Amino acid sequence: MNKFSGMTLIELMVALAVAVIILAIGVPSFMGMMSSNQAAGYSNDLVGAIRLARSEAVKRGSSVAICASNANQTGCSGTDWNNGWVVFTDDDNGNDLDVGETIVRVWSIAGDERAGLVFAGGAPSVVRFVASGANSQDAQIQFSFRKSDCHGNQARQITISRMGRASLDHVVCF
Repeated sequence: MNKFSGMTLIELMVALAVAVIILAIGVPSFMGMMSSNQAAGYSNDLVGAIRLARSEAVKRGSSVAICASNANQTGCSGTDWNNGWVVFTDDDNGNDLDVGETIVRVWSIAGDERAGLVFAGGAPSVVRFVASGANSQDAQIQFSFRKSDCHGNQARQITISRMGRASLDHVVCF
């Protein structure tokens, strides 16, 4: 009597088919989770930067602003937040990083990661806080962003109250 240990070809094919089905179900869910985690990371960084700008304004007793960074993180770029952002002292209240103003901190987004970020139209170019911690527009500021492969409520909306408090919410992809 011959005893062979191992698997037959049919058993191997069935096991392979089961593995392929599990991967086909799991990989898209994993990619969605990765996208959601990246959006959460960017939004937490941005809210942290906004809160830093506000606290620096109160601490320094003067205006501090956060703006969308230019490509080399040395100034402001308008409303393109895909390069990152810069927190700086806005001594002349000009809403732009000028010579002599201090860069407090810079956040950058790597090139391959920023390709998937989409900011909703209406994102402000600069958010400036006055010495009391209130935002300089004396109105609520809102802007949203998402990853390009956003599904469900993976988009994020940042709201800055008139008094300068920043909050973060999940919203439906736009």
